[in-house]
Amino acid sequence: MAATVVLTLLALPATILTFAAPEVFQQLGVPVSYAAVTIGFALAVTAIVLAARDINRPSELSVLPHVRNESASRGQAAAIAGLVAAVLVALAAYRWVKLTAWYPYNADMLIVIREATRRFLMGRLPYATYRSYDAHWNMAMPYGPVLWGPFVGAQLLRFDFRLVTIAGELFVPAWCGIAATLSASRGHGRAAAGWLATMAALLFAIDIYRYTLIGHTPIYWPLLLPFAIMLGRRQWVAAGCLLALLVAARTTMVAIVPVFGIAAFTAGRRAAIQAFMALSLAMAVVVGPFVLWDWHAVWDSMVLSYPRVMKIAVWPELARPGLTTIGITEWALERHLDRFVIPVQIGMLIVIYSGAWIAIRRGRPAAPWMALALLAFSMTSLYPVYYLYYDVLLLLACAALADVLDASSVPRVGRPWALSVIAISLLPFAMLRATVPPWPSLVAGQNSGYTEFRRGFAPVEHDGARPFSWIVGTEAHIILPRSAADDADIVVTGESPFGSGESPQRMAALLNGVGLGDVTIPPGRQEVHLPTRRSMWWIGFNDLELNFASTFVPRDAGGSEDSRPLALSLSRIDVVPRRR
Repeated sequence: MAATVVLTLLALPATILTFAAPEVFQQLGVPVSYAAVTIGFALAVTAIVLAARDINRPSELSVLPHVRNESASRGQAAAIAGLVAAVLVALAAYRWVKLTAWYPYNADMLIVIREATRRFLMGRLPYATYRSYDAHWNMAMPYGPVLWGPFVGAQLLRFDFRLVTIAGELFVPAWCGIAATLSASRGHGRAAAGWLATMAALLFAIDIYRYTLIGHTPIYWPLLLPFAIMLGRRQWVAAGCLLALLVAARTTMVAIVPVFGIAAFTAGRRAAIQAFMALSLAMAVVVGPFVLWDWHAVWDSMVLSYPRVMKIAVWPELARPGLTTIGITEWALERHLDRFVIPVQIGMLIVIYSGAWIAIRRGRPAAPWMALALLAFSMTSLYPVYYLYYDVLLLLACAALADVLDASSVPRVGRPWALSVIAISLLPFAMLRATVPPWPSLVAGQNSGYTEFRRGFAPVEHDGARPFSWIVGTEAHIILPRSAADDADIVVTGESPFGSGESPQRMAALLNGVGLGDVTIPPGRQEVHLPTRRSMWWIGFNDLELNFASTFVPRDAGGSEDSRPLALSLSRIDVVPRRR
């Protein structure tokens, strides 16, 4: 059996599970050794790279024994594979969309991009240092234009950036499903099963559901497939342009440029010239305008800010005993060998580039060696966060996908790729529409499985049949997910703790950091209407912040032992069409 089939049937799913072992064992309550995972993961990727077939051998599906069955049986097998793949993609999309609607970003990455795209649309340079209402620290823009650029559309249309993240995450698994369908239609049942296993591993074994809440890198993942295809077909101009886009998205992709150069040089001087001219010109077109705008700001944000932040804020945490990341960097920091981090990285890359030179000149494919170089770079980076390794796994999967498409005689992939990008991009919106109402109503004590009353609330109590929850303190946050962003009134139904003989409660409201004004809440049960505009809402997650001028402590008034500082008894919140 050819090596790429082995990859799809066993090696790649096993490698994904090895990488996901910390999360899997954590859910099972079993301790895991990150050192063992690092070694096992590195060995698994290396084995895949060394087993990759020669370029000049027949494509792997053409050398597999054909299953002699009727066309109807093959069609039925393909339909089953396609149905299973569609169900897996839909389940993953449903799960991730439902999570994003109820949870904030909880990290700086998407917040930085959100603020950068807002600045860009205002005609200001996105490469600057930011602060935001939901991130009270200095944030610098370290990402290339290809990574944050597509989010400009999300900023304009006011939808949650994580819907873009989900579309990017679904792309390669969806094409694994397409590969399973193609394999089944050709009578290769074992290959189809292998692709479905790879697809399931990518969708469910990786700790990607938590990454969805903060992730930004999936935006460029759809580029990996056409890059692998163009590289395998030796279309150097197209491959060079796609590689430039990848580098302009994630700077770690610089690690694969030397392998790309080796492959182009091996193909001949003309190929090398074409490849590097395409790479250089595409980089100039994408990054050049921002360099001309303010090269100093771009250099500081994209090059200097990341090492500065890592060494000041992250390295002291990694230096504490106990490995918590995959890779070599944390191990070196715990032993106070920080001065060796960069030299070790350079040494490992030199060894891999030397191996790639020998292997590619002997006819081995370049894409697996690119993945190995990226793995080495990630394991020795200043901060080997887990999401860096997704690129390694996806590049290996895309290299195998390129083989399947070639074996299935798919001469042009541009149109299918574009159509799949459109279809997959629409899926998260369809799931959001199915799971989140355009006009939400939140009732205290309702059992939705989520924390609608996000922060500042006491447990639910009952006044007869009416449930309510006290806002304790002067600040509270409520989650208002929506599948639309029309003008609306937010109706807050509650009761002030102050009586008629006391000063009335005053409340200030903010929706996603935008002020809605101050209101006075008289004694008794009230419906407070807060008018909002379309520009204040996001399609998806929304945060309503309520701030109060004063609190009431029942114990201070006598007759109660309740020492809580109460601001408002809140029964429900409704989002309704705007009153005219």
